[in-house]
Amino acid sequence: MIGVTFLGSGSKGNAALLEFGDSKFLLDAGLSCRYIVNCLKSRGVELQELSGIILTHDHQDHIGGLRVLLQRKNIPIFGSKGTLLGLPNYGIDPVTKCFLNAGKETEIDGIRIWPFLVPHDALEPLGLRIEFRGINLSIATDLGHITPTVLAHLVDCDILCVESNYDETLLESCKYLKWLKNRIRSPFGHLSNIGVRGVVSHMTRNLSHLVLVHVSQESNNPSIIKETVRPLLTLPSMKNTVVTVAAQDHSTPTLLKC
Repeated sequence: MIGVTFLGSGSKGNAALLEFGDSKFLLDAGLSCRYIVNCLKSRGVELQELSGIILTHDHQDHIGGLRVLLQRKNIPIFGSKGTLLGLPNYGIDPVTKCFLNAGKETEIDGIRIWPFLVPHDALEPLGLRIEFRGINLSIATDLGHITPTVLAHLVDCDILCVESNYDETLLESCKYLKWLKNRIRSPFGHLSNIGVRGVVSHMTRNLSHLVLVHVSQESNNPSIIKETVRPLLTLPSMKNTVVTVAAQDHSTPTLLKC
């Protein structure tokens, strides 16, 4: 069994609970420690039950609650060398660092992890493909475009969590300054709703869950995202897919694949 619960996802902070049988991991810690702990408790999970925290990269919206979490409990931190060695710049110095190397498989308690590089303006940001007991989960939360390597890791999974950050029309008209708009739409920024089509249209496995994450509150909204995805639901790989749009201020249901 794999379970995925996004505790909150967006420009203000990101964190998710990943469950693989009895093993539990936090994906990113960009929300406040109190919020994360309360969300975990609402699902019957205590901080000390976590086997680790996996970081996709070191931007504040992915590590903002990490320092306080580690003050409460020494939890192993997993991430790329670039991400983990950059944490002291934020006043964070984990006791236990576990390096994930892009292109190299890592196994933890029977959980197989394939990290891969994603194009984003951080130091060595990662996406993840994770396999547990024949079930595959793929995650790419911050990326400016889809590279062949990224696509290869996303299309063969049962649960796909991928960024759907902005709608181009809303981005152009929103209150963001020009430099920020240019950063968002750059090849090392964020993925648009249309960009998601370039992934989902290439799926090679019947998709159980599609989770659209890191949705901008200024330049996107769930109804536009769902309309963008709707034509894809006729694809053979998508006929039984449950589509979930993660929100900034509340958790998704726990999405299960057994």
